[in-house]
Amino acid sequence: MRRIARGFLIAVSVINGFLGLVSAALLLLAPDGRFLGMGVLLPVIATFPLAGVFFQDFFWIGLVMLLALGLPNLVAAVMLVRHSDGQYVATFVAGALLLLWCGFELIYMFNVAAAAFLAVGVLSVLASLLLLKPAGDESV
Repeated sequence: MRRIARGFLIAVSVINGFLGLVSAALLLLAPDGRFLGMGVLLPVIATFPLAGVFFQDFFWIGLVMLLALGLPNLVAAVMLVRHSDGQYVATFVAGALLLLWCGFELIYMFNVAAAAFLAVGVLSVLASLLLLKPAGDESV
């Protein structure tokens, strides 16, 4: 079970890190969302709390995506591959940040992709907690 959980975390960290990095870069390069076809969502994000400050375009969303999704997952992936101390803390943090991101997104604009990523976040947090326990520790 630990081997499967570790493989899952490596795959999720690499995929989410890559997707977060690329998506963030595209939003930062074109804050109007044109590179991702997200221009139609500008009226939707204009209804978010603090819209007048942070949600006039996708710049802040791209920056937060980079800092909360892309980089934490890439750091976790490198730590996993290198078997670094704290690797499962890093995957736990990355999973928790994914849960926060998806939770916010689902509250303000429900979509299937966010629901799927929320499920991945739950599984990442659970796998991280499993692997944070010492091997052979069957206590709950």
